[in-house]
Amino acid sequence: MGKASNPCSDGFASKRIEDMLMNALWNNFVGDFMSTLMNKIKKFYTDIPLWVTNIAAPIFYLIPQKTRYGKIFNNQLNLLKNQEYLDKKEMDFQVNTSFIKLINHAYENVSYYRKVFDENGIKLEDIRTVNDINKLPFLTKEDLVNYKEELIASNVDREKLLYITTSGSTGNPVGLYVDPDSTMKEWAYTNYIWSRVGYKPDSSRLILRGKTFWSQKRKGENWQYDALRKELSCNIFDLNESNLESYCRAIEKYKPEFIHGYMSATYVLCKYLEKRNVKMEHKFKAVLAVSENIIESQKEYVEKILGCRVFSFYGHSERLVIAGECEYSSDYHIEPLYGYAEIVDENGNQIKDNRMGELVATGFCNKGMPMIRYRTGDMASWSNDSECKCGRSHLRLAGVHGRWKQDVLVNKDGALVSLTALNMHSDVFDDIIRFQFHQKTPGEVTLKIVPCRLFEEHDLMRILEQLEEKTQQKINYKIEIVDEIKTKKNGKYAIVVQNLAIDIYR
Repeated sequence: MGKASNPCSDGFASKRIEDMLMNALWNNFVGDFMSTLMNKIKKFYTDIPLWVTNIAAPIFYLIPQKTRYGKIFNNQLNLLKNQEYLDKKEMDFQVNTSFIKLINHAYENVSYYRKVFDENGIKLEDIRTVNDINKLPFLTKEDLVNYKEELIASNVDREKLLYITTSGSTGNPVGLYVDPDSTMKEWAYTNYIWSRVGYKPDSSRLILRGKTFWSQKRKGENWQYDALRKELSCNIFDLNESNLESYCRAIEKYKPEFIHGYMSATYVLCKYLEKRNVKMEHKFKAVLAVSENIIESQKEYVEKILGCRVFSFYGHSERLVIAGECEYSSDYHIEPLYGYAEIVDENGNQIKDNRMGELVATGFCNKGMPMIRYRTGDMASWSNDSECKCGRSHLRLAGVHGRWKQDVLVNKDGALVSLTALNMHSDVFDDIIRFQFHQKTPGEVTLKIVPCRLFEEHDLMRILEQLEEKTQQKINYKIEIVDEIKTKKNGKYAIVVQNLAIDIYR
């Protein structure tokens, strides 16, 4: 005789299955809703009154974290964690799979690539792995401007694509389209990289970037605390002592866990903290440095004053390559499923050793406007070390040095001198808040400095001697003491103001 079923047990099981299905549907709904909402809010967030976001914060944080940031964010973050320590063979397979999918998609759905491939006699069967990437032509900023419409894929809903612009650090901002899920994917990658220094999605931050915030925009105030984003935002365009003191008091009150911002602004804050009469009690967990080149001497100074690590990562508006330091190294670990990176010399040939060259990027995350072998204009070099202690099998950069044109001087012989080579790693710069090189003539450079104390003749002579020694007396320096050095419109700080046409020099 068959065993009779238990009605109570069957009813309980049915109810549980129903609950699970409802939870799944609800999580997907909330997840998709949150992702869409965040995309829309981001466009006009600074127009939302601060009191509204602060009221909304407690409600927002009642939503479970797994659904708070949406399905796209959570799926991407889980994928990154699951594939973090794949061995090199498996990771190479994943990269090659992503690359071949991208190439096929580009040829079949993007008129620009179909035309370029056909005109250059490139056949899909000739592109078998990412090692064949050098058979493909480069994509330049000029191409992006001239062929923007032709670069949009025909099999996507154009109305859903997000339009963004680059920062314009070369003086020429460029617009492009990205997939609607790219914002949350980008945030997942950022959280994943920052987690190496303890960052979590709900961590709080002191924001020292050139972003406008509501209280600044509407009331002319220099700082605000946004409980919804858990951000203490400060105006970095006017870092006078009065404002810095008010920032310090706000830091003590709100206790942000991390500093997220430009190294130049963080450095100025640290200079003020060092001479401040009242010692700051609050301790930061790390500095999340972004958007500016990091000078080693500044990094060491900030770490000494704050007693925490300066953690850097590389990304750009085009969203093609992202890379971050790890727990044990300052090498930038390139995220392999985000995009593929090459370094090329001035003739466009791939560099395999540790020579510096231009970073060329191919993105895997934007199907709406694929960008293959895009010349970023950023300079980088590969790491010397064969493997990293962290165990990740990622490609690694020894450093990313920003735009070549922005960060070089020209000596008397017409040779280019990298700012990285100067490396102001000396105590002669300890009493300088900010400095900036200006050049209009080869071999002639003016160094503007903002000192934090009275400078005497011997102080200036020490600076001159060090600079002249490093550039082998092939650059004449003149030092000019100034009250301030203004940042650019986006709040970033240019270390070199280069007025020469760099392209004509070697």
